[in-house]
This record gives sequence, structure tokens and C-alpha cells, in this order.
Amino acid sequence: MRLSQNKKSITFITVVGFITLLALYFWKLDAKERSLSNAFTIFGTYLSLIGILISISQIQDVASINKSTKQAIDDSIHRLNQLVVVADLSKAIKIIEEIQQFIQQHNYPIALIRMKDLKTILIQAKHHEDELMNINTTLFEINVNELIKDIFRLEDYILGVRNRNFNISKISKNLGALSTILTIVETKLKNN
Repeated sequence: MRLSQNKKSITFITVVGFITLLALYFWKLDAKERSLSNAFTIFGTYLSLIGILISISQIQDVASINKSTKQAIDDSIHRLNQLVVVADLSKAIKIIEEIQQFIQQHNYPIALIRMKDLKTILIQAKHHEDELMNINTTLFEINVNELIKDIFRLEDYILGVRNRNFNISKISKNLGALSTILTIVETKLKNN
């Protein structure tokens, strides 16, 4: 077990102080003053001071341990949140693949439901700003906004509202671009 610098200093002070007190007690005090009660008083006071020094040292050690433990906990929470975001992004990428399959099969109502699920996941992931702070979130937000517009367009199409701006291949391309962005973000988070 290694002694901290404080404990080494206290040990040194204790030994030197004890030797000094012994020397003073036997060579500087008169024979009358060298009574047992005076010895207990002098050495008791000295040991009390050493006890106070030891207590201060232990408090400093505990404070240091507490600080490093708090930092380790904060780092663990940050990493855990990163893993949650990575899991959400992985799930979102899989949902995009499903949506693209539903679009190819012309199963637009199911594609719409999955797009809404995707939107929810991405909005939740977006709120983990601490984990996404090293990522270009502007591109992420642009793609999420495009997804929301595509949801409205697909919903109108399913409900029979004819819109000139509706283009199913554009929706599929937007989903592909979003998948690429999510894969990049996921990879960066995994490697942090």
C-alpha cells in the first residue's frame, strides 16, 4: 500500500516531533517538572495534534476520492447516453430499410406508420445534445425536417389529396440520404 504525500509528511512530523519532545522533556525540564502527569499532558497534547493532522489528511483523501468517483460516474453516464443514442440510431436505420421495402411494395399506409415511428425516434435522439455535440447536427436536422414534410406528403397521397409535389421516388431518396447521415453519426458515436 502506497502512502500519500500527506501521510508521509505526517509520519515524518510524528517521528521528529516525538524525538524532539523526548529530548525537551528529559534535558530541558527540571527534575521536579518531570512528573508523570506532566508527561501525560505534554505527550497527550502532542498526540492530539497529530490526530488532528491525520484527520485533516483523511478528509483530503476522501475529498480527492469523491472528486475522482464523481468524474468517473459522469463519464459513465455520458458513455451510457451515447450508447442509448447509438441504439436508437441503429433502430432508425433498420426502420428506414423497412419503409423503403414498404414503398417498393406500394404498401404506403404501413410505410407512413413506420415513418411516424422513425420521426419519434429521431426527435428523441435529437434531444441528446450532449452526445451529438461533436456531430454536424445541422445536416441531421435538415433530414429530419425533410422526413416530416415527406410524412405530410405521403399522408395527403393516402387520403386522396392530389399534390403536384408528391414524388414517391423523392421520398425514397430522402430516406436513403437520412440513412446515410444516421450511419455516419452512429459510426462517429461508436468510435468516441
